[in-house]
Amino acid sequence: MKKKLSAAMMFMAVIALLNGCGQKSDEQKSDVQVQTQEEQVVSDNEAATLPDLSENQPMAYPPCVMIDGIVYQDTGYVSSMLGCGVMDGEITSEVDGTELPTENDQSNFGTGYAYQRGRENYVIVMMDGEPEIFQNIEMESDGSIPSEVLHFNGEVKEIGDGNLLVTYLSTADGFMELSDGDYVMSTDNLLNEVQEGDVVTIWFGGIILETAPAQLTNVYRIEKAE
Repeated sequence: MKKKLSAAMMFMAVIALLNGCGQKSDEQKSDVQVQTQEEQVVSDNEAATLPDLSENQPMAYPPCVMIDGIVYQDTGYVSSMLGCGVMDGEITSEVDGTELPTENDQSNFGTGYAYQRGRENYVIVMMDGEPEIFQNIEMESDGSIPSEVLHFNGEVKEIGDGNLLVTYLSTADGFMELSDGDYVMSTDNLLNEVQEGDVVTIWFGGIILETAPAQLTNVYRIEKAE
């Protein structure tokens, strides 16, 4: 009888121990869940208080230079018109790209660049060997391309997939004549729908690759001639 009682008591003790472990496990799980929720709240609060990096960020100006008290900005076009070849001055000081120059011969893109005065409201700045056209920043842009950019007329000979083949007709006044023959170019900047036989005007940066047919690079605009 004592053996049976002892066995029963041991069985009850094991059951109680298991129940206690189960309760402790549930409490641990509850603690973990509460801790996880608290960490999530902290994480959310931290995310909500991150600084807005877009606030008060200064904007960069396009390349600009001051000459004779006038600020000129880069038009993005290269001049191909023949000049006298003599430079009028050089950029000797600079400000940050987020500022406009305030002194003569000062730029916001560097020093050591030679420049030449052009027609009214324009100057030419030699940048990396290219005569970049700068325009008076006060002028309103009408979308036209500066007259110093090389342009010529050609007759559309063939329209391909992403390219145009034209036969040279004539170059605008003030520029050297191009060689007779055909020229191929990208249609990325073609403004109008054209057909074979149409006459178009092409503005480009003046570089021609010696391929067959000759290839124009840096084409700024192609539009049907009036």
